[in-house]
Amino acid sequence: MNKEKVKIEIWSDFVCPFCYIGKAKMMNAISKLETKKKVEIIWHSFQLDPDFPKEIAIPSTSYLIQRKGFPAGQINGMYAQLNALGKINNIDFQFEKALSFNTFNAHRLWQWSKQFSKESEFKEAIMKAYFTDGIDLSKKDNLIDLIETIGLNKSEAVRILHSNAFSQEVEQDIYQARQVGLRGVPYFLIDDNNVIAGAQDDKVFEGVLQSALSES
Repeated sequence: MNKEKVKIEIWSDFVCPFCYIGKAKMMNAISKLETKKKVEIIWHSFQLDPDFPKEIAIPSTSYLIQRKGFPAGQINGMYAQLNALGKINNIDFQFEKALSFNTFNAHRLWQWSKQFSKESEFKEAIMKAYFTDGIDLSKKDNLIDLIETIGLNKSEAVRILHSNAFSQEVEQDIYQARQVGLRGVPYFLIDDNNVIAGAQDDKVFEGVLQSALSES
């Protein structure tokens, strides 16, 4: 098979810690294999909890207990595992600060950032704000502040957030996720036929990527 670049499609949500780790693992694999110019990354929106009320935020631990039914002991064990994985991948998880929120508006603004090839940078900014800094991202002003940090136009971001702009793009990504049979995130689809589901071992990312490159 001859093609210019390996296509990597990624579905993820900003409040998913495994998405944050999976993002780092894929970027590490690309860097290790020195293939940045040989891959095309297409990011897609996904919502883990689209029915969560908009414009409010609650501590993520409370969210997992009250809305998802996780026992506190299980949550603490999960946090310990994620903290260890985070350190390996240069992610500073501060779960005691994290505030769960409905990510739809963040996804709309993120879809807009694609026009300026800022989607990866903005995704990183949102995830750091959520997982490390404990910023309340249910508040539109805080999302707009993040836009300034990556050099995009604040006034345009305000206009988008106070409209329905880019809702269709978010919904289309979620619809496409259903079409490919996605059951959870992160979900990596490489060249339409190879799948990595979840934040798997580094060697899985390297192996799948190397295989796709060898077919190019």
